[in-house]
Amino acid sequence: MANSENQVNQTNVVSLDPALISAIVKEVRVAVHDETVRLTKDRNARRRRGVKKLLRNYRSLAGHRDNAVFSADDVDQGGGFTLADILESIQSGGEFEVVSIRKSAVRTRIIMDHVDVMLGVYKACCEQSSRDEDARRYRVIYDLYLADEAKTYALIANDEHVDKSTVYRDAEIAIEQFTVLLFGIDALENEI
Repeated sequence: MANSENQVNQTNVVSLDPALISAIVKEVRVAVHDETVRLTKDRNARRRRGVKKLLRNYRSLAGHRDNAVFSADDVDQGGGFTLADILESIQSGGEFEVVSIRKSAVRTRIIMDHVDVMLGVYKACCEQSSRDEDARRYRVIYDLYLADEAKTYALIANDEHVDKSTVYRDAEIAIEQFTVLLFGIDALENEI
């Protein structure tokens, strides 16, 4: 019996070649880096989709903000949520727990005020650019999402004297540029 107890208490030690250990470590580092890059790209893509969804709902959200029964003082108290939290919630379609209508109004006011300021910055940048396509990209976003009456891609293409595919491309580029304005440097993670 003593012999079997000795066998149980003994541990098997495996020695690995240092070159093999080095190769394993290198592979793990590459895998971790690749996964980090993938997760960052996924997060940035979700942000762009969230911004696109926000713009699609701009008129309704602006109406909510402008007609909510809470004052600017209520907004100053904050909703406890970041822009990324709110857009993530909008994009995922998941249940974002709303504790009260007040918090919803506060969050909407904060995000829409930020969106409006950044839209003004984007408009100014596009209008001051020497490139005609920059000004056109703002007009495309305005006509699609911000104007009182939304225009179709075909109507915008006709008005701008470009192909409809150019309008689609302009909208995507404008959304990407606008996402950077909304999120700042965080929108460029792993891209710089």
